[in-house]
Amino acid sequence: MPFFPIFINLDGYRILIVGGGHVACRKAQQLAEYTRNITAVSPVFTGDFQKLKDRISLKQRAFSYDDLLNADLVIAATDDGELNSGIYRRCHESGIPVNVVDCPENCDFYFPALVRRDDLVIGITSSGSAPGVSGTLRKILDDRLPRHAGELLSEIGKLRKKILAEGGRPAENQEYSALIEHFAEEIEGVFK
Repeated sequence: MPFFPIFINLDGYRILIVGGGHVACRKAQQLAEYTRNITAVSPVFTGDFQKLKDRISLKQRAFSYDDLLNADLVIAATDDGELNSGIYRRCHESGIPVNVVDCPENCDFYFPALVRRDDLVIGITSSGSAPGVSGTLRKILDDRLPRHAGELLSEIGKLRKKILAEGGRPAENQEYSALIEHFAEEIEGVFK
């Protein structure tokens, strides 16, 4: 069954990444774009993790199941399959959503392939069946989506906020509708 795409504000979530290798680092890099409340636990971290030390908390030590007590969302990314499975079981018992990398059957959520232009975020998933397809589609969209799409969205968002503050309805505002139409034309143009 396909996964339902959902976008959440991660500000209030305490995220735990167990592992210090390249895959764990890639997950940390993705998440650090959306929140600073990330802790990674591992006896050893790859050099790339050091680039993130001002954006996430690094605990250079062995993982303890007590680490789960302070987590709202967990990524198990160790090279120890038994440990990853144990983390999965404990998270399920505690009701903590967990992603066990490279083990789709032990994931409550997947990381989508992302295309981002400021507040415009497009997430793509194959629901775990073929991540390479998601990555390919992400590259196509990233190459074609105008770099200024986020700026256009910001302009539309500011106008919407102004209209609402004045008690108006954005859908009935001609300037707002014109900006939406302009945005659509910009996007459609790259796919012709």
